[in-house]
Amino acid sequence: MNDIPLADILAFGVIAACIVMSMIRGVIAEAGSLFAWVISFLLAKTFAVPFSEVAFKSIQPHALGVAISFVVIFFLARFLQQFLRTILTNAASSMGLGSVNRVLGGVFGAAKGVLLVTLAVMVCAHTDLPETEDWQSSYSIPYFQSLSEVIMPYLPGQKDKTEDKAEL
Repeated sequence: MNDIPLADILAFGVIAACIVMSMIRGVIAEAGSLFAWVISFLLAKTFAVPFSEVAFKSIQPHALGVAISFVVIFFLARFLQQFLRTILTNAASSMGLGSVNRVLGGVFGAAKGVLLVTLAVMVCAHTDLPETEDWQSSYSIPYFQSLSEVIMPYLPGQKDKTEDKAEL
Protein backbone atom coordinates (compact mmCIF):
# COMPACT_ATOMS: atom_id res chain seq x y z
CA MET A 1 0.00 0.00 0.00
CA ASN A 2 2.97 2.31 0.48
CA ASP A 3 3.63 2.18 -3.28
CA ILE A 4 0.37 3.95 -4.13
CA PRO A 5 0.59 7.75 -3.85
CA LEU A 6 -1.95 9.49 -1.63
CA ALA A 7 -3.25 11.52 -4.59
CA ASP A 8 -4.23 8.30 -6.38
CA ILE A 9 -5.91 6.89 -3.28
CA LEU A 10 -7.93 10.10 -2.84
CA ALA A 11 -8.91 10.21 -6.53
CA PHE A 12 -10.00 6.57 -6.42
CA GLY A 13 -11.89 7.18 -3.18
CA VAL A 14 -13.85 10.11 -4.61
CA ILE A 15 -14.75 8.20 -7.77
CA ALA A 16 -15.69 5.06 -5.83
CA ALA A 17 -17.85 7.05 -3.40
CA CYS A 18 -19.65 8.74 -6.30
CA ILE A 19 -20.26 5.38 -7.97
CA VAL A 20 -21.66 3.80 -4.80
CA MET A 21 -23.89 6.77 -3.95
CA SER A 22 -25.18 7.00 -7.52
CA MET A 23 -25.85 3.26 -7.67
CA ILE A 24 -27.90 3.54 -4.50
CA ARG A 25 -29.89 6.47 -5.85
CA GLY A 26 -30.12 5.37 -9.50
CA VAL A 27 -29.69 7.29 -12.73
CA ILE A 28 -33.21 8.77 -12.61
CA ALA A 29 -32.51 10.40 -9.26
CA GLU A 30 -28.97 11.48 -10.22
CA ALA A 31 -29.81 12.96 -13.61
CA GLY A 32 -33.05 14.34 -12.20
CA SER A 33 -31.16 16.06 -9.42
CA LEU A 34 -28.75 17.71 -11.84
CA PHE A 35 -31.63 18.73 -14.08
CA ALA A 36 -33.59 20.02 -11.08
CA TRP A 37 -30.79 22.32 -9.90
CA VAL A 38 -30.43 23.88 -13.35
CA ILE A 39 -34.18 24.28 -13.96
CA SER A 40 -34.81 25.60 -10.44
CA PHE A 41 -32.10 28.22 -10.85
CA LEU A 42 -33.39 29.30 -14.28
CA LEU A 43 -37.00 29.51 -13.05
CA ALA A 44 -36.00 31.50 -9.97
CA LYS A 45 -33.83 33.84 -12.01
CA THR A 46 -36.56 34.40 -14.60
CA PHE A 47 -39.54 34.87 -12.29
CA ALA A 48 -38.05 36.36 -9.09
CA VAL A 49 -38.74 39.99 -10.00
CA PRO A 50 -42.32 39.54 -11.29
CA PHE A 51 -43.20 37.28 -8.34
CA SER A 52 -41.73 39.74 -5.83
CA GLU A 53 -43.84 42.56 -7.31
CA VAL A 54 -46.98 40.50 -6.64
CA ALA A 55 -46.19 38.56 -3.46
CA PHE A 56 -43.66 40.75 -1.65
CA LYS A 57 -44.62 44.23 -2.82
CA SER A 58 -44.64 45.66 0.71
CA ILE A 59 -41.14 44.46 1.63
CA GLN A 60 -38.54 47.22 1.57
CA PRO A 61 -35.94 47.45 0.14
CA HIS A 62 -37.20 45.98 -3.11
CA ALA A 63 -34.00 43.91 -3.51
CA LEU A 64 -34.86 42.01 -0.32
CA GLY A 65 -38.27 41.13 -1.76
CA VAL A 66 -36.61 39.92 -4.95
CA ALA A 67 -34.13 37.82 -2.94
CA ILE A 68 -36.94 36.24 -0.89
CA SER A 69 -38.87 35.63 -4.10
CA PHE A 70 -35.84 33.95 -5.68
CA VAL A 71 -35.42 31.62 -2.69
CA VAL A 72 -39.14 30.75 -2.57
CA ILE A 73 -39.34 29.96 -6.30
CA PHE A 74 -36.07 28.00 -6.20
CA PHE A 75 -37.18 25.77 -3.32
CA LEU A 76 -40.71 25.30 -4.67
CA ALA A 77 -39.28 24.19 -8.01
CA ARG A 78 -36.84 21.81 -6.25
CA PHE A 79 -39.68 20.35 -4.17
CA LEU A 80 -41.89 19.76 -7.22
CA GLN A 81 -39.03 18.22 -9.16
CA GLN A 82 -38.12 15.94 -6.26
CA PHE A 83 -41.74 14.77 -6.14
CA LEU A 84 -41.64 14.05 -9.88
CA ARG A 85 -38.28 12.27 -9.53
CA THR A 86 -39.73 10.04 -6.80
CA ILE A 87 -42.67 9.12 -9.02
CA LEU A 88 -40.36 8.30 -11.94
CA THR A 89 -38.03 6.21 -9.77
CA ASN A 90 -40.95 4.25 -8.33
CA ALA A 91 -42.39 3.75 -11.82
CA ALA A 92 -39.06 2.39 -13.08
CA SER A 93 -38.85 0.02 -10.12
CA SER A 94 -42.42 -1.21 -10.59
CA MET A 95 -41.70 -1.95 -14.27
CA GLY A 96 -38.73 -4.09 -13.28
CA LEU A 97 -36.15 -1.51 -14.34
CA GLY A 98 -34.78 -0.91 -10.84
CA SER A 99 -31.52 -2.77 -11.50
CA VAL A 100 -31.01 -1.00 -14.83
CA ASN A 101 -31.65 2.31 -13.07
CA ARG A 102 -29.00 1.46 -10.47
CA VAL A 103 -26.38 0.23 -12.96
CA LEU A 104 -26.82 3.34 -15.10
CA GLY A 105 -26.66 5.34 -11.88
CA GLY A 106 -23.24 3.82 -11.26
CA VAL A 107 -22.10 4.89 -14.72
CA PHE A 108 -23.44 8.39 -14.06
CA GLY A 109 -21.64 8.36 -10.70
CA ALA A 110 -18.36 7.36 -12.33
CA ALA A 111 -18.64 10.30 -14.72
CA LYS A 112 -19.52 12.60 -11.83
CA GLY A 113 -16.56 11.33 -9.80
CA VAL A 114 -14.12 11.81 -12.68
CA LEU A 115 -15.47 15.34 -13.18
CA LEU A 116 -15.10 16.15 -9.47
CA VAL A 117 -11.52 14.88 -9.37
CA THR A 118 -10.72 16.78 -12.58
CA LEU A 119 -12.10 20.00 -11.10
CA ALA A 120 -10.12 19.38 -7.90
CA VAL A 121 -6.95 18.91 -9.97
CA MET A 122 -7.70 22.17 -11.80
CA VAL A 123 -8.02 24.02 -8.50
CA CYS A 124 -4.97 22.33 -6.96
CA ALA A 125 -2.88 23.27 -10.00
CA HIS A 126 -2.98 26.86 -8.71
CA THR A 127 -1.42 25.88 -5.37
CA ASP A 128 1.91 24.42 -4.27
CA LEU A 129 0.44 20.91 -4.30
CA PRO A 130 1.81 19.97 -7.75
CA GLU A 131 5.32 20.38 -6.33
CA THR A 132 4.80 17.66 -3.71
CA GLU A 133 6.24 14.17 -4.14
CA ASP A 134 2.81 12.48 -3.92
CA TRP A 135 1.48 14.64 -6.75
CA GLN A 136 4.50 14.09 -8.98
CA SER A 137 4.60 10.33 -8.38
CA SER A 138 0.87 9.93 -8.99
CA TYR A 139 -0.24 7.58 -11.74
CA SER A 140 -3.66 9.18 -12.25
CA ILE A 141 -3.00 12.92 -11.94
CA PRO A 142 -1.59 13.26 -15.51
CA TYR A 143 -4.85 11.85 -16.89
CA PHE A 144 -6.90 14.32 -14.87
CA GLN A 145 -4.60 17.15 -15.97
CA SER A 146 -5.24 16.16 -19.60
CA LEU A 147 -8.98 16.18 -18.94
CA SER A 148 -8.71 19.60 -17.31
CA GLU A 149 -6.98 20.94 -20.43
CA VAL A 150 -9.93 19.68 -22.48
CA ILE A 151 -12.45 21.28 -20.10
CA MET A 152 -10.60 24.58 -19.65
CA PRO A 153 -11.79 26.31 -22.88
CA TYR A 154 -15.42 25.77 -21.84
CA LEU A 155 -15.10 27.56 -18.50
CA PRO A 156 -16.33 31.14 -18.13
CA GLY A 157 -13.69 33.72 -19.00
CA GLN A 158 -11.51 31.21 -20.84
CA LYS A 159 -12.94 31.86 -24.30
CA ASP A 160 -11.60 35.39 -24.33
CA LYS A 161 -8.11 34.13 -23.47
CA THR A 162 -8.10 31.59 -26.32
CA GLU A 163 -9.28 34.26 -28.79
CA ASP A 164 -6.50 36.58 -27.61
CA LYS A 165 -3.92 33.84 -28.23
CA ALA A 166 -5.32 33.23 -31.71
CA GLU A 167 -4.85 36.91 -32.61
CA LEU A 168 -1.14 36.80 -31.71
